[in-house]
Amino acid sequence: MSQAAGTAASSSSGLSTQLRRGILAERRWGLLVSLLLIPAILGTNLIYDSLNHGPNRIFLETPLDRALPVVPIFAIPYVSLIPYIGVSLVVFLFFRVRVYRSAALTMIIVWFISYAFYFFLQSYIARPVITGTDPFSAMVRSIYASDQPYNDFPSLHTSLSTIIAIHWWRFDRRIGIPATIWTALIVASTVLVKQHYLADVAGGLVLAGVISAVVMRVTRAR
Repeated sequence: MSQAAGTAASSSSGLSTQLRRGILAERRWGLLVSLLLIPAILGTNLIYDSLNHGPNRIFLETPLDRALPVVPIFAIPYVSLIPYIGVSLVVFLFFRVRVYRSAALTMIIVWFISYAFYFFLQSYIARPVITGTDPFSAMVRSIYASDQPYNDFPSLHTSLSTIIAIHWWRFDRRIGIPATIWTALIVASTVLVKQHYLADVAGGLVLAGVISAVVMRVTRAR
């Protein structure tokens, strides 16, 4: 067998092994639960808009928040959250279904805890007027136009992206490193495009860390 043929055979065998840990190898209840989590995620996300209004109960701006500048280029990682989550969950689903279920369940729990804050302890952010004419400033204005200045504490951008990074580390640490870097950019973007305050970020990080640890312990996502 040639070296090229041997490499191809090895790659094919490796892919087959990976797929046996994904949804294609699931049966009965495991398959049903994994599939039901897809509409559960989509439906839970839809609740966000119904809560995205005033009046606010808390306002968490600090002097440090006021000192932070607007950095329009950070609109790129900010708007990347949905595709980042979507691609990650699809990979987890097909190659590590237990990691997928852990990530999906953690996200849903974090969503509902966040929604409780938005309903009972609504927060507000005072956003600046963006006057730049460059494409990144236009992206920031588009973000503002599509999202009301509420639903801030805890930051869902922070918590959801952190959950994904944590589960990439469970999936493969080689991918976990770039995933963590990109998550850090998403988290930074929340304050650098003035969509969140630092307290919102802290709340999102704590929420993601605690719920991820609990769910991974219960589901034994390795």
